[in-house]
Amino acid sequence: MRRHNIILLLALWTASSCTQPNQAFTKLIQESPYTVVMFIAPDCPMCKTLSTPYSELAEAYPEIQFIAVLSGKHYEAMELNMFATSTKLKACIFRDYDYEVAHQLGASVTPEFFVTDRDANVLYQGMMDDRLLELGNYKQTWDKHYLKNALDAILRRETPSPAKTDAVGCILEY
Repeated sequence: MRRHNIILLLALWTASSCTQPNQAFTKLIQESPYTVVMFIAPDCPMCKTLSTPYSELAEAYPEIQFIAVLSGKHYEAMELNMFATSTKLKACIFRDYDYEVAHQLGASVTPEFFVTDRDANVLYQGMMDDRLLELGNYKQTWDKHYLKNALDAILRRETPSPAKTDAVGCILEY
């Protein structure tokens, strides 16, 4: 009997600890056939570097929704506003206070990019391009445009290749 109670408690704990999709985020991505998500942190140097090219990419693909997600409660609204202004980030910023969206998509670093369909299926995950070799090490020129290529493939109704790259960035602290 005691063993059954322990198993039942473990099952209930596991079920309660599973993250449910964030309803506001789910509603937001249902507004467009495809959504590109950039996980950001205002103090991450890579986010500062890639926010402007991200906004330029958004302008090049007006038929796709681009958003930025800030997970956690670490930053005040003024810090976020200063970050968006200084980096020319034009995407709307979704506040993911409890890391629900980060868990839902499997984000681990900032910046990390995702392309989803309106049902929250991840079609691409990883880097924007190959300009970041490792933390603090940028290439002078880059030739792999992973996110752009993924968007082009998706718009042609093809599967992106690669569909996933290993994002390089600041650790997303859960």
